[in-house]
Amino acid sequence: MNVFNDTIVSRVTSEGKSSVGIIRISGKLAFEVSIKVLNRDYLPIRTACYLSFLDLSGKIIDQGIVLWFPGPSSFTGEDVLELQGHGNPIIIDLLITTILSIPGIRLANPGEFSERAFLNGKIDLAQAESISDLINATSEQAARSAMQSLQGLFSIYINNLIKDFTKFRAKIEAQINFSDHEINADNLDVFIEHEINRIISRIKKIRNTAIQGSVLREGIKVVISGAPNSGKSSLLNALSLTNRAIVTNFPGTTRDVIYENIIINGVLFILIDTAGLRITNNPIENIGIERAWNEIKLAEHILFVIDGSRSVQNQLKNYNNFIKSLSKTSCITIVFNKSDLSKFKINSDLRNLNNGVLVSSKTGVGIEALRQHLYFSFKSSFEVNNSEGVVSARRRHINILSMVLEKFLSSKKDWKKINNIELLADDLRTCQDLLGGITGKITSDELLSEIFSEFCIGK
Repeated sequence: MNVFNDTIVSRVTSEGKSSVGIIRISGKLAFEVSIKVLNRDYLPIRTACYLSFLDLSGKIIDQGIVLWFPGPSSFTGEDVLELQGHGNPIIIDLLITTILSIPGIRLANPGEFSERAFLNGKIDLAQAESISDLINATSEQAARSAMQSLQGLFSIYINNLIKDFTKFRAKIEAQINFSDHEINADNLDVFIEHEINRIISRIKKIRNTAIQGSVLREGIKVVISGAPNSGKSSLLNALSLTNRAIVTNFPGTTRDVIYENIIINGVLFILIDTAGLRITNNPIENIGIERAWNEIKLAEHILFVIDGSRSVQNQLKNYNNFIKSLSKTSCITIVFNKSDLSKFKINSDLRNLNNGVLVSSKTGVGIEALRQHLYFSFKSSFEVNNSEGVVSARRRHINILSMVLEKFLSSKKDWKKINNIELLADDLRTCQDLLGGITGKITSDELLSEIFSEFCIGK
């Protein structure tokens, strides 16, 4: 159902000159544009027509393809008209000026076409978000996962989970209202425990899928860490095939965080070069070390670099202390650098330590092996099988699923302690409402404004 009274227009192709420029109009007055700009009072439905476009004076300023989509059979659910002409900004602006001369038509806000599609029930909120994710995807895998979400796969996961809660809650509330005709006490305990465990397992699985999708969307953060002058900056340069980081023989050269994106087998990895970890009285270097630890805490993968040309024992001691200081479990790989030097001191036992990889940032030996190691570590961590079942997800989706999981784990403990069936039913209702926030069944105007404001003009 159309919930808007006004009509919007926008260029949907990118700014600047291009071979094709597309203008989209959506709303009740969309067909008025056909009369004003095309001088046509009839257009065939969903059929490409080659027509002339007129300016305010009625003169022809362009020719192109016209597509007419009467609502509700359109992207937004409203009447939609698309004009596909030449991508000269002057022509596009003249056409939009002509269209805006019709009372009741205004320029679209960022993401407003997608917002109307959501509010008119053509897509849910998770699908709407995936449109932006697809446009902004920085890797093949991210684009594929966004497409899966746009087609509704993530929404299916969430809606099926909501159905599980609904069925469970219906059984529970029936037990409250009609206890004499439902499950006896012994069987009720078994049933509730089984359902709680089954749903918890499903929540965990979907949350893991969402985390994987979020990582694909944002990129896998790989922090390069280790002692000063171990070759961290040269490793970043070698992996990214750039001279992004300054490399010198002086310890403590890197004091700020340096980011560089690389694509490995269609997946985005964000390499993060950080200050060398050590105790120092230099206040500026200490700021860099503090920033390094902040990045380490957020990393999906850590490359701990050891200088293979120096004594390894102290470096391994530093590595063990590093492991103990981590607050979360991360994938960690020891990178034995400087393998090209004659004084390279890494024996075969050490090379197998914690997926140890030998490289020479100077000659490039082992760099491709390290790149593939990063990719397969990612696949292993998230149990990725090509792109099947992978969806695009956002941090807010993960936060909601985490809240649902935490709430339901608490419900499990409460049930074991006090066996209060009314309290359990109330918890189930709370979880349903939380999950509704992912697909947009339960949402706020503030959330919608925040989500759609991130879209580009024309979507």
